[in-house]
Amino acid sequence: MINIEVDPKVINTMLQEAIDDRVDKIARQKYFLTYSELSQYLNISKPIIEDRLIKNGLKYYKVGSKYLFKKEEVDMFLDELTQSMTATNNDLKFYQRIQQEVSNY
Repeated sequence: MINIEVDPKVINTMLQEAIDDRVDKIARQKYFLTYSELSQYLNISKPIIEDRLIKNGLKYYKVGSKYLFKKEEVDMFLDELTQSMTATNNDLKFYQRIQQEVSNY
């Protein structure tokens, strides 16, 4: 039988390093995204953000002349939007037209 001994100091050091790494990653995450950052994050243009997302209810915050988007809200909005689409109806433009027609009745 093999007997393995582990030094508690080594374990504590490794654990502390893992905790420090995770805290650093969390601290670097952005809470708000600017238009430009949101455009890069989603890989879509500003006009598409306005036309397809904001008009469909994406929440934003205006601070002076700057528009900010809460990253967590963006992720939740996109999750809800994509869940409402089906495999046969996954075109956002089509989805918007249907939503508009339903609201006109």
